[in-house]
Order: sequence, then structure tokens, then C-alpha cells
Amino acid sequence: MSMYEVCAKCGHVGRGRYVEKTFAVVAPDAKTAAKIARSIPRVKHHHKDAIRYVVEIDRDRYLDIRWRNMADPYLCSTSKHEQRRLCGDYIDIREEPDRDPRTKEESSGMKVYDGKKVLRNPRKYFRYNDPKERFAA
Repeated sequence: MSMYEVCAKCGHVGRGRYVEKTFAVVAPDAKTAAKIARSIPRVKHHHKDAIRYVVEIDRDRYLDIRWRNMADPYLCSTSKHEQRRLCGDYIDIREEPDRDPRTKEESSGMKVYDGKKVLRNPRKYFRYNDPKERFAA
């Protein structure tokens, strides 16, 4: 079994943002090391580019990364309140390059009406107000 250094995008720092963290992983090959790193908590599991790179390392580098991760308050925090309190402004938060910020109206593109009334939240409105009941005799 070889030791690998895996750099991955970690989340829970805001929509469209990420933090790069390095993890030390023991695996038979680099592909398996990337798979193991993707399953670590806080790593962005569903992003295609969640794994930045995988490099084979020696035992000294492996232990160094493990000790650094144990001392990292971002990885050791258990809630977002604790994360904000411990980490503050020290973590290097990066923006996703391909994300475009959109407003609510731009995302839907269409307004939904009930008669002349514009519905602010159509999904919620139709869940509580069955349209079949309005036309029942």
C-alpha cells in the first residue's frame, strides 16, 4: 500500500465557494486514493473537479500532513457556529470560477399567476391551495 497526498475542494463556506485542503491517504493506487479522499467529510462530493491533484509521498510527508490536519480548526470543528468562531478570516476561501450568480427572477425566467395575482412562491401556494377545489361545485 502506498501513501498519497490528495488535494481536494472542501465546502461549508458559502454557496459557490470552496477551501482547498490536503489529505494524507493510504491506498493501493492513485485512483483509489482519490475515491477515499472524496468520501472524507467536508469534501465537495458531487463536484467533478473536487479532487485537485494526487501525488505519491513518503512516510515523513504523510505524518506531517496528518499532524497539520489534526491541528487545523476548519477540519476539527463540529458545527458551523464553531467553525465561524474558530476559523474566522484565516481560511483562504476561493470562488468557483464557472459559477454565475443569479437572482431569483433570472433563475426561474417566468412568473406564475393565479388569476391576476402573481404568486411569490408557486410550489408552496399549490401545495396548500389545491387548484381542483376552486372549481368544485
